[in-house]
Amino acid sequence: MNIASDPNKSLGRVHQEAPCSIRSPFQRDRDRIIHSKAFRKLQNKSQVFFSTTNDIFRTRLTHTLEVSQIARTIANYLSLNIDLCETIALAHDLGHPPFGHTGEERLNSLTHDIGGFDHNLQTLKVVTILERQYSNFYGLNLCFESLDGIVKHNGPIDKKNKVIKAFWDENIFLGKMGARYLSLSPSLEAQVASLSDDIAYCAHDIADGYEAGILSYASLKNCPFFGEFLVSRPLFEDSESLSIAQACRDLIKYLVNDLISCSFKNIKNLKKNAADMTLQNQIAFSSSTVKKFIELKGYLFKNLYRSEEINSMRSQAGEVVNVLFAHYFDNLDKIPATFLGNNYYSKFKNLKHRKLNLLGDFIASMTDKEALETFDRIRM
Repeated sequence: MNIASDPNKSLGRVHQEAPCSIRSPFQRDRDRIIHSKAFRKLQNKSQVFFSTTNDIFRTRLTHTLEVSQIARTIANYLSLNIDLCETIALAHDLGHPPFGHTGEERLNSLTHDIGGFDHNLQTLKVVTILERQYSNFYGLNLCFESLDGIVKHNGPIDKKNKVIKAFWDENIFLGKMGARYLSLSPSLEAQVASLSDDIAYCAHDIADGYEAGILSYASLKNCPFFGEFLVSRPLFEDSESLSIAQACRDLIKYLVNDLISCSFKNIKNLKKNAADMTLQNQIAFSSSTVKKFIELKGYLFKNLYRSEEINSMRSQAGEVVNVLFAHYFDNLDKIPATFLGNNYYSKFKNLKHRKLNLLGDFIASMTDKEALETFDRIRM
C-alpha cells in the first residue's frame, strides 16, 4: 500500500485549469508559492529578531527554506510525496504579520470582534483571496491537497477553529468531499512539514540567540537537551561559536533521525492494519525525545523569547502595530487599491467587520521594514 499523496488523484482546484504538461499539480503549487509576492515579503519579516536588526539572523524566509530542506529529507526517506511536503513547508508562514508572534498577538487582540487573528488562517487567505497574480481568479488557486496541508498545519480543524472553518466553508468550493476532509487527519506530508518547522526553529533560534549574545556558551552547556550535544564534543580550537554551530547540527540530525525512525515504525504498522487506517500522529518523535524537546522549548521561551532584549523588541513592535491599526482605521482611503478593490470585503454587511478584516489583512501583509517606516511617517 502506497501511503504517499498521489498527485494523479488530486481532488482538484477551486477554479479548474488545464493540467501542466511538465509538472504535477503539487509541483505547480510549489512554483506558484515561490513566485508569489507574499513569499518574497518573508525576507523582511521577523523570525525572532526584527528583520532590520542584523543580516545574519534568520528571517521568516530563511526559516522557511530551512523547514523545507528538512521536510524534503524526511519525506524522501519515508517515501512520501516530496513535492507536496515542500509545498506545505514553503507556504506555512505566508500569513505571518510583521514582528513575528508579537505582531500576531497584537492583531489577534485588535480583531477580537471578528474572531481574532491566526497566522494559519491568514496563510489560507493569502493563497485563496489576497495574492493577486492571475486574471481569472484571486489567490494562487492551489489544489485541495495543498490547501488542506496548509490549513491543518497544526492538526485537524475542530470546533475550536470556528473562524477557520467558516472561512473554508464560504470560500473553498470543492463540493461535499472538500467539507468532509476538514475534520479528518492531516496528510502525512502535512505532519512532516509541521514537525520540520519545530526542528528548524529550535536549532536556529539557539544559534541566533547565541549570535545576539543573549544565550551564552556557559548557559547553553546547562540547557536541557541541547547541552547534551554541546558537552559531548571537546571545544573546537577554543572556539565557542564553532562548538555551538556543531551542536546545532547535531541536534537537527538527532531529531530528524529520531522522527524518521519512529515514523517509519508507525507507517509500517499502518500498512499492516490498512482496514483501521488513520493518519493522525503517524509522523512523530519517540516519547523520550518529546519529553526532552518540551524541556528545550521551555528553556528557549524563558531565556530567549522572554529575555530582556526580546521583550524590548516586543514592546516596540506592539506599539507600532497599535499605531498603524488606529491610523488606518480612521484613514481607510490610504490603504492600497489592491486591498480596497478586492471583492472579498464586500461580503461583510457589517461595516466594522469589513474594516477589521481589511485592516488585519493589510497590516499582516507588511514587512517589518514597511511597518517601521510607516510608523515613523505617522509620528512625524
